Amino acid sequence: MKILYFTDGAGIDLQVIRESVLRIPEVLTSLRRGQEQARYVDLMQVMALPDDEFRQVPSVLRTLLINLVQRGLHQRWINRDHRADLIIRRINHRNFSEIKAEVLNFIRGKMEGKDVATADLRLLHFLSQIEITIIGPGYDEIEMWLRREVLTRKDVKVFIKDVIGSDPQLDWFWPQVQETFHSAQENGLI
Repeated sequence: MKILYFTDGAGIDLQVIRESVLRIPEVLTSLRRGQEQARYVDLMQVMALPDDEFRQVPSVLRTLLINLVQRGLHQRWINRDHRADLIIRRINHRNFSEIKAEVLNFIRGKMEGKDVATADLRLLHFLSQIEITIIGPGYDEIEMWLRREVLTRKDVKVFIKDVIGSDPQLDWFWPQVQETFHSAQENGLI
């Protein structure tokens, strides 16, 4: 079973992450297509802004950039012939408990052999492992909760991957970016 989780994209606040995701062809394509929605702003220039200037960008534009980056990352994931049983978007939920309930109900239902209503249910195999792929950029408290939840599962193998870190063509630069992000998180910069 595969679960795809779209974070709140808070990592976009860091220039090193913005620069890194611009190395991904699908992200560039998504940003170019999204340029039509932002006619009076050059999205590539906004992505290249230093952190202090980027933090002053209106939230509507930041949300657009997050959506475009996530759309590009998702397209890259799909291009590698992946499909998801469940897609969860942080933006579609008001709070942590809603997401937690949705994930746990889905996993419980699949383990009991019940049909679970999802928008993209394609895999009908027996549940022997759960693969959760995180689409950022960056991480949030849901991703941390998922990792803790994995430790308590004895009945099924659970793997959590980052969409960029698990891509064999992109993993050469992502560990340094992850380290920078976690350091910024610990220092309260994001």
